[in-house]
Amino acid sequence: MNELYATGIFLFAMFALLGGSVWVGLALVGVAFIGMELFTSRPAGDAMITTIWTGASSWTLTALPLFIWMGEILYRTRLSEDMFRGLVPWMRWLPGGLLHTNIAGCTIFAAVSGSSAATLTTVGKMSIPELRQRGNAWSDDPALADADCLWRDDQ
Repeated sequence: MNELYATGIFLFAMFALLGGSVWVGLALVGVAFIGMELFTSRPAGDAMITTIWTGASSWTLTALPLFIWMGEILYRTRLSEDMFRGLVPWMRWLPGGLLHTNIAGCTIFAAVSGSSAATLTTVGKMSIPELRQRGNAWSDDPALADADCLWRDDQ
């Protein structure tokens, strides 16, 4: 019965916080704080600060902004045009060749960067203007986002 009681408190707190227009992340932190205060003897503030700081100060988080910055450099130096110009002859014979060019570009960038989020941000920003400029009617297609996420890093 104790688990059912705890579940009811957590659900009530979550719906109350989300119903009060609190951001999802802050609502989850609030529910965790309530759970630690009610059901553990450990000081909640101490434990949560340590856990949040450990997760936020990880060196693995520094790579993503650098990959996005690398993509911004590629975009600003017009290397995306060169990528499309180089890949279009290889994909011209396929139906929907420009979209296949996008998939090939995603594959290349994902293999170099190793990050699906950086690939989505970078190649999406580069390919949509290129596809519009080349007159592709599918430039707003969700398949572009799917193609950008083909390379998945399971971290």
